[in-house]
Amino acid sequence: MPPSSAGPTTTILELPSGIRVGVTQQGGTRAPAVVCLPGWGGSQYLFRHNIPALASAGFRAIAIDLKGHGVSDKPLDTDDYTLDGMVAHVLEVLDALHLEKASLIGQSMAGPIAAQISLTAFERVERLVLLAPVGYGPIRPVSIARVLAPLGVARHLPALATRWMFDLVVKSMYGDLIKPSERDIDEYFAPASDPNFVRALHRLIHHFDWSSFDDGRLRALRVPLLVIRGDSDPIVPLSVLDRFRQDVPGLRVAKIPRAGHLLTEEAPEAVNRAIVDFLSAPNLQPG
Repeated sequence: MPPSSAGPTTTILELPSGIRVGVTQQGGTRAPAVVCLPGWGGSQYLFRHNIPALASAGFRAIAIDLKGHGVSDKPLDTDDYTLDGMVAHVLEVLDALHLEKASLIGQSMAGPIAAQISLTAFERVERLVLLAPVGYGPIRPVSIARVLAPLGVARHLPALATRWMFDLVVKSMYGDLIKPSERDIDEYFAPASDPNFVRALHRLIHHFDWSSFDDGRLRALRVPLLVIRGDSDPIVPLSVLDRFRQDVPGLRVAKIPRAGHLLTEEAPEAVNRAIVDFLSAPNLQPG
């Protein structure tokens, strides 16, 4: 049976730390692994159009719910939601999946996580794809959220996490190509049934390093890099591409017209083409 002929399977993986993580996989176990990391508030659902395409292209495609997200456990220790805490978490997942090496795809907030792994554990990363990545400069919605939801209000936040609010936030991240369906909103809202979901998001807003690239760390990148950005992204400004080019002269860039911040939702076919072409290209130089 070809590796991609069977559909994706979703399981709960218990890590040595005790945290349980939702994992979706498709493709042969001996195929080159590609691990997809959703950003702030996202889940494996974000990659539902990409996992089958990557498997069909000959990869072992894996998407995980980061701790605090989706069906994964939602611990409330502040250290869990720092950049270093999230990097250690993803490395623990790679170990539990027995992946010595994989290509990483990081969306939005997961971009700095995937990039940091590529810097500190570069021997474990084949290639790096960043989708609408944050990491340079202040992120305006994060700055606003820090003011509107200071640390002292954490216990009250679950009561404010209504479906209407999720609908508003998700729609604000789209460009001009399509709009999210009612099912899409339901999927993004579903984890809010656990009050610790919103508390975890709140901890990330306050304790994650959203501007980690500002110190020039990407100049030390030793793996090939592809950055994909939508031309109508309301979160990541166009100027970010210039900063990537300054720090990583050899990077590859794919632009998607009229797409916003949730590229895998808005333009999955274009994203799949760009990723598969990049992952399949021979003899790419680092950066």
